[in-house]
Amino acid sequence: MYRIPFAVGNVLSWFVPGSARRKRFRGKVNVVLFRPYIARFIKRIYGERMRTLRFVRQRTLNRFVAVANDKYYVKILRNVTHQQICDFCELMDIVRKVVKVEMPVCIVDKKFPMYVCEKNSGTLLCSFDREYILANADKIGSQIRDFIKQLQSIDVDSIPNNERFIENIQKHHTAELPCSGCKRVLAHLDLNPSNLLVDDDMNIVSIIDWDTLSIANNPNTDWRVFVKQWDIKPKPFADTDWI
Repeated sequence: MYRIPFAVGNVLSWFVPGSARRKRFRGKVNVVLFRPYIARFIKRIYGERMRTLRFVRQRTLNRFVAVANDKYYVKILRNVTHQQICDFCELMDIVRKVVKVEMPVCIVDKKFPMYVCEKNSGTLLCSFDREYILANADKIGSQIRDFIKQLQSIDVDSIPNNERFIENIQKHHTAELPCSGCKRVLAHLDLNPSNLLVDDDMNIVSIIDWDTLSIANNPNTDWRVFVKQWDIKPKPFADTDWI
């Protein structure tokens, strides 16, 4: 059933000229079509009537993100099963015990491949003045290194349901090829300024958007992703191994 709204929105959007306009139109159509499902979800989980539902993004045809009542983020995944999302949330609970920054607490719908989480504290790094960010680049980079070390302290071979996790989640993401003598590690795989929430002193208080959490074959993967996706010019980090 959840595939029908995706299909309708995707088909109708092809009649809209322009890539940017097409994406906005698809998002607005999906807001209307998914609204009843999301409203029931919010009511059941938080006991609130959904007053507003705002489209956030839909970068691909298979993922839709919206925010309800200006505080609940809702993500619906088209080509992911309910079991896969449950496995993802189970792994998040393991990571949450080790990582010292705040992480979203995801609640999975019982039927839909959909989850909801409350807004995390902090302000998006990318919303600060560029010069202020560059002045604190070393501080930000140091915190990212610490975060990566915390994440990599988890032994991937001891993760419960390890084989199912690899089968369900790992195949959806592409990580680097194994390096000689490297151990497999957990990686966020999407460390960029729009996923880092900081306070006014540039302390990272929260990291969001964990959908790409996976097992990487190279310990340098997360640092290289961070450097590559750092879109605040000029790049203050050398594109080198972090270890």
